Amino acid sequence: MVSIIAAVLGKVKAFWQPIIQGLLSMWRYVVAILSTLVPVSPFISVSHEQHGTSIRQKEQIPLITTAHNALPESQYVSTPKQNHWCRTAGRVLDVFMREANYSRHARSRITSFFAESIVPFLGPSTGPGFKRWKSFMTDDHTPIELSWDWRGLTDKPIIRLSVEPVGLTAGTFADPVNSKGPDAFKHMLTETFPKLEMSWFDHFNSFFNRRTMEVNPVEGHRSRIFWGFDLSETQITSKAYFFPGPFAREIGTTNLGAITESLAYAPYCTPGNLQAFHKLVSFAASYDTDALEFDMLAIDMVDPMKSRLKLYFRNRQTAFSSVRSTITLKGQKPGAHLEKGLKDLKQLWDLLFHLPGASEDAELPFKEHRTAGILYNVEFRLGNSYPDVKIYIPVRHYSNSDEDVLGKIGEFVDNQRQAVHPSSGNAPEMMGSAYVRAMKSIL
Repeated sequence: MVSIIAAVLGKVKAFWQPIIQGLLSMWRYVVAILSTLVPVSPFISVSHEQHGTSIRQKEQIPLITTAHNALPESQYVSTPKQNHWCRTAGRVLDVFMREANYSRHARSRITSFFAESIVPFLGPSTGPGFKRWKSFMTDDHTPIELSWDWRGLTDKPIIRLSVEPVGLTAGTFADPVNSKGPDAFKHMLTETFPKLEMSWFDHFNSFFNRRTMEVNPVEGHRSRIFWGFDLSETQITSKAYFFPGPFAREIGTTNLGAITESLAYAPYCTPGNLQAFHKLVSFAASYDTDALEFDMLAIDMVDPMKSRLKLYFRNRQTAFSSVRSTITLKGQKPGAHLEKGLKDLKQLWDLLFHLPGASEDAELPFKEHRTAGILYNVEFRLGNSYPDVKIYIPVRHYSNSDEDVLGKIGEFVDNQRQAVHPSSGNAPEMMGSAYVRAMKSIL
């Protein structure tokens, strides 16, 4: 199955600028997932609205005003400054849910979760007198990111959010490395979701966060753990993200070496059920030592035998030929359907970067930035033979403008719609159009 997940990072100059830059990561990334498990099918979901519906008038969307006031640590009682996140991130979340056709009940349930469990852990707002924690979550250090996940032709999209838990005194003398926020957040989650599977989390958290984070780490940031949440119509599922860098330096190895070490001792992991990981290691070994920059390891908070293991790495090579090589693991992954996915991805790539007819060896303009280059996510479950590879298309650094990206995405979605309904002048509206409408409403 081929799918595309997208979120947008905007550049608004008025009130919304700080939150849009951090939350809407599609301006930052367009994510293309290429999987070899099932044959390719169209991958933009269809909404129930009529094709050709114009962008609706901006409606008055109620702001989220409630906040948690009974968390385990008193420092997380809501403050007026924290309500900034309700007024900004809360509104973006609500727009996304409405355009994705979430029911009123689901929106209410998710809104409550956001206000009570997320907002108190985003740290202070950008108001005067507050020192902002420099989160690695986004390029402008906003500790939350919202995204829209297209699931397939007939499935509704799922709205997702990722956060770095931040204490109110993070980055100050009282808590220079943000040690209080993540621990309190985990405690809150285990109380909110008492059936949360913690065995892998406890293993990897103790493995990678056994020492105090350095004040000035070589990674260029001090973030040590992220959390992600899929906010579906019926349930909320979670993921956790770990940074191997500090532990790697402690034992004198690479980040991939530290991840390998952690898997060797992880519950349920054996040489026999890590075939997919070994193929990734073999692929990485074909490059120079520093060519692939492994940044994170992530897990689903479920039974380890059902969880995905997700490794994130960056490659500074930006030619599409390098993308093709990575997605196919230099030809290790079989499947004609993968070629169809790469063809669609190349179409989107050329639209976003204005490269019609360009050679696959053409590099994007050089950018010297910590998050420049191409970010990949390689995931697998225990027992899989091959990992699946995802690419985050870096429009944040290489596209012309927000407006241009929206236009090109709309064009790509229209092309996909025509491929699905070639003879119908009234094909159902794709959920990609709802996404574009949501973004224009927010921006």
